[in-house]
Amino acid sequence: MFVFADVDLNMFPSIADAQDWMEAIDVDDGEYTAALTETGRVLKMRTDNGLVVLEMTDELDPDLLQRLLREHGQAIGQPGIEQDPVGFANQTWKLEWEQRWPRWPRWLDNRLHPHGAVQA
Repeated sequence: MFVFADVDLNMFPSIADAQDWMEAIDVDDGEYTAALTETGRVLKMRTDNGLVVLEMTDELDPDLLQRLLREHGQAIGQPGIEQDPVGFANQTWKLEWEQRWPRWPRWLDNRLHPHGAVQA
């Protein structure tokens, strides 16, 4: 799923991961401009007792997802990312995975992270 703050973008493999990462004060202050799934389904952002709650709505807006991804792609010098949102997310997570530090010894890394990088 994709969470936008103007042209900035954060990507998460699940709603639960996004809720855990997002801060309630930022949601209350309107820092995030949109939250959408990879298909363009709009997520309602709210807080409840200091926790972030993301709720799936019936609204489907793939054009909004395409526009926001296009704007983000232009901002980071990677035009065209809107054509394959899932591929872009997977590629980004793979690069982050390969560049993480510190790295564990291979045997330990395989044991702790048997599936490797996050994938959508």
